[in-house]
Parts: sequence; C-alpha cells; structure tokens
Amino acid sequence: MAEDQDPLEEPEKWEPVDLSRFYSSAFKPLTDYYTNWAAGISKQLSEAAAVRLDIPRVTFVPPVVRANPVAEMLGRQLADLTGFNAMVWQAMEPLNQYYRDQWQGIFASLANLRDQIFPENLRDAAPTFKVMEMLLIDEGIPLMWVPGPKVVRALLDAPDAAARRRVIGQRWKGITNDCEAVLEGIDHPRLQDDRGFGFDVVGALRDGHTSAAQALAANLLDSLMQRHFDRASRVQLTKNEFKTKGIKFNLDEYKIRMALTFAPVWYAHARYFPTDGDPIPRVFGRHPSAHGVSRAQYTRINAIYGLMLVVSVLKFFDLEMTRR
Repeated sequence: MAEDQDPLEEPEKWEPVDLSRFYSSAFKPLTDYYTNWAAGISKQLSEAAAVRLDIPRVTFVPPVVRANPVAEMLGRQLADLTGFNAMVWQAMEPLNQYYRDQWQGIFASLANLRDQIFPENLRDAAPTFKVMEMLLIDEGIPLMWVPGPKVVRALLDAPDAAARRRVIGQRWKGITNDCEAVLEGIDHPRLQDDRGFGFDVVGALRDGHTSAAQALAANLLDSLMQRHFDRASRVQLTKNEFKTKGIKFNLDEYKIRMALTFAPVWYAHARYFPTDGDPIPRVFGRHPSAHGVSRAQYTRINAIYGLMLVVSVLKFFDLEMTRR
C-alpha cells in the first residue's frame, strides 16, 4: 500500500458485531458463584443434618405447654425451623455480598460498553438495538452524533414513523444547530473541505434555500462514499434491494459503530429508476435527489435528513481515519 493511502480506502473485511463473548465473560463470575454456592448449600445442609443427629438439641418449651405433647412437638418444630432459617440466611450472606460487588462491576462494564458504542447524544436515551434497528434501517433516521439528545428523546417517544418525521420537520432549527456543533468538532486535516461544504448546507437551510441545501447534501454524501471506500465496500454499503428482494441492511456484517452510522445511508440509497416508471419517493434519497428533482422529493424535511446523514458520515471518518 502506498504510504499516503488511507486505510479506509483499502478493501476491508468488516467484522460482524458479536456481543456474546462480552456477556458470557461479564456474567461468568456470577454463574460460577451460583454453581459453587448451590454445591456449598447442599454440603452445609448435609453437615447440619449430621450435627443434629450427634449433638443433643436443647429447646426451651414454656412450662404451660409442656404437659401437652402436641404443643411440645409444635414448639420443637418451630425451634428447628427458626434454626434452619438462620442457617440459610447465614449461608446466603456471602452470596448477598458477592451479588453486590459483582453486579457493581458488571454494571460498570456495561456502562463502559454503552459509552464505546453510543455517542454522547444517545447515552442518556440508551435505546435498545431493536429500536435502533427500526429507526435506522426501517425509517432511515440518522442517530449517530446527531441529532441532539432532546430530539433523540422526542423521536423515541413518538408513536410511529409519521410522528417521528413530524418531529424532524418541527425541530429542524434545533437539528441544524446540532449538526453545526458536530461539524465544528471535526478537525481531521483531510476532511476540512468536506466540513466546509457541510457548513454550506447549514447556511443554505438557515437562509431558506432548502432545495440547494438538499442537492449539496446528497452530492456531498455521494462524494464522501466515493473518496473513502473502494468500489466493493461502497456497493455493499449502498446496495438497497429491499423493494425488489426484501433484503435489509444487516447490522451484524459490520463493526458496530460503522453499522449504526451507515444503516441510514443504505436506506437513502433505496432503488429508484425513473426509466422503469418508479414513482418519485417523498422520503430523502440519494438517487431521487439526483434523478427525480421535484416538489415531492425536494422539501425542507428531506434537506434535514440529508444534512444529518452527511454530518454523521463526516464524524465517523473524523474518528476512524488515521492521522499523520
């Protein structure tokens, strides 16, 4: 490889996301302890039974009931039950302590994993992967780094896809501010021109030039994919055959940060061929933005989708590309 060639431009084998090893490792101490504890309890019960056979047990029975054999028997049984309960609680105390100590460590590990997976805007909301899959793959909403946490919360609280799209349309100014803030933090030397075009999209939106903003965002997204991926990787990330074959973007085929960033990019590349008579989509798409210019495709909401996509991809490259 040439010395000035960026690793992201090489053909790569994207490793599947597999958290099973983490969970098995995190929960193994507790699993082992339960196994050992159960064996220990069995041993202690056996030893306790042997002790009761060998050592006379002194049980206090009040004089008023001593003459009644049934009452005396019940008194002894209650005393035995009390002693057994005390023994069980004493035996479980190490488990209680271990439970507290181990789960504190496990929860800390889970928090660290969450922080590694989710950018800051998602950490408080901590959406499940099922919800993430729905928003990223089924609806094409970018969530990595933008929008901000308040908008993320509103999106998660919305009852359906139409409501979530309205949230984006109603909060477009705040989302534009969120995108601008993330762009300001992108400092990789090789991304400065692209960052500048991202600011141009922000400016066009604020000035009311929504069509210009959408066109620039769509073309900037395409340029980023062309510059930083080889053809095979680019095709794999953007080949959207859901309409024709029902095949969805597979999050498990990529490293997790990459999967969550590029799932909505895949959505934006839904098949659209005007020569085949395909209707112009109303949701943002790279192909209809280029080949289906119309009032149906060019809207302020779609321009916001385009801006969020570009900012998410730029931030991904800013974090992942090597620096010299």
